[in-house]
Amino acid sequence: MNATVDLDNPTPEQKAEAIELLRARLSDAANEYCSDLVSSALRSSSETGSDKAAVMINEWMEWRKCADIDDLPVAQPDNTYPVPYPIRGYYSVADANLTAGPQVSDVQLKLNKTFGGGCWHKRDKDGRPVYIERAGRYLIKDIAKVTSLSGLFEFHYLMQEFMRRTVFPECSQLAGHEVSQQVVVFDLAGISIGMLSHIPALNMLREMLSKDQLYYPECMHRTYIVNAPSMFVTAWKLIRSWLDPRVLSKIHILGKDYAPELLKQIPAHSLPAFLGGTCRCSHMPGGCVPSVPLGNFPDLPRKAYVNLHHRVQLSYSQPRHSFAYDVVPADADDPPTPMSSPLMGYASWLGIRRESPRGSAPTSPSARTRYVYVRFTADRGRGIVVEVLWQPSGSGSSDEGVLVYPEFLFDPQRAPVLLELEAPNRAGQLLFNWRVANFDEGQAPFPDAEEARIPIQLEYSIDTEESLVSEFNLSPIKRV
Repeated sequence: MNATVDLDNPTPEQKAEAIELLRARLSDAANEYCSDLVSSALRSSSETGSDKAAVMINEWMEWRKCADIDDLPVAQPDNTYPVPYPIRGYYSVADANLTAGPQVSDVQLKLNKTFGGGCWHKRDKDGRPVYIERAGRYLIKDIAKVTSLSGLFEFHYLMQEFMRRTVFPECSQLAGHEVSQQVVVFDLAGISIGMLSHIPALNMLREMLSKDQLYYPECMHRTYIVNAPSMFVTAWKLIRSWLDPRVLSKIHILGKDYAPELLKQIPAHSLPAFLGGTCRCSHMPGGCVPSVPLGNFPDLPRKAYVNLHHRVQLSYSQPRHSFAYDVVPADADDPPTPMSSPLMGYASWLGIRRESPRGSAPTSPSARTRYVYVRFTADRGRGIVVEVLWQPSGSGSSDEGVLVYPEFLFDPQRAPVLLELEAPNRAGQLLFNWRVANFDEGQAPFPDAEEARIPIQLEYSIDTEESLVSEFNLSPIKRV
């Protein structure tokens, strides 16, 4: 192949030539096993020659088989595995945080407490997925306390496979062409000299970079390291020596004035506000990038998602359930223990509502915002759609409610869902509406006739922030 090939934007002819040259040198088993060789074939054939590329691919196949990579529980539309890490703005799986569901391992939950916070967050201007990591918030010294190196790698491979099997195919479908690379943003805000000089952490990073370059080559289009302090220079001199020259050429280290550069790559509506964009993902606890060390959302224990207060059955023939939740002002004489009552067939389902932006429920100048949390799970199904309206105390039951949480589809059949709602600090009701996802919503396969007759069990609890923090001994939520 011609050495002048643009490896990031090859022509169809160049792709075909690279694959043909490589497949001719692969074993029959490798040819049968491998179906997505485009990016790695182009890189390997152009830079190392097809013979060496064939050796690399055969070793890659053997590694996957020996490590049982194909058996990892990767969340995809046709299964109910939980997402391995937070995600925003995709349709193959619904927006989600990592919550303590029965299919989420203890190691995942412990690692999540030490990681600075990350998220697959929408797409760049060319349709590539954007992954954002609050790298400066890592609790580096705690990682080795909660898992072994092999446990860390297993979690890392699960994330890589989720990207490869779920995120890339969706982006490819939307873009109308193959998408096999992501854009990465590492935010170093909060990083310390102790983190940059912690030898065990640097050794883990070196090993991880080595594995990624060997087993997941050419998955990165560009990486931006932002909020990089001057002390990062010393660590970077060491880290860069571990990287392939082609990988190194795609990494851009930026200081404090990074927003203009990021916005060249990522639309403002897809870039979090804390990185210079306009997105806030206010429909999710933690916003765009939830972080346990930062404390910007409630990190609830496993017990918080069992024995929930309410249990109802939904079905495809009776897909809706509504519930009214009484909000008592925090400064009221009575204790702020809300009362609830069923509200069947609320008019919202007939389209009788007045829409308003998220969080714009009517307030008086003296009213303060209160936060209410809802936890819910489902034992099966294609997803649950939620909307919430606000109705001030004293308004009639026939009055229009104000939409404070527009319809969103979630996947509680994968893992529990935690939502955060804003309500004014005044008496009134939050009107919750749940319904089974329609057949034109989400990507989960349609149930057959027999499965469609099985009821879907929805369980939920609704609490004020004060009661949730008290019950589970949480630190105050830092909404930044």
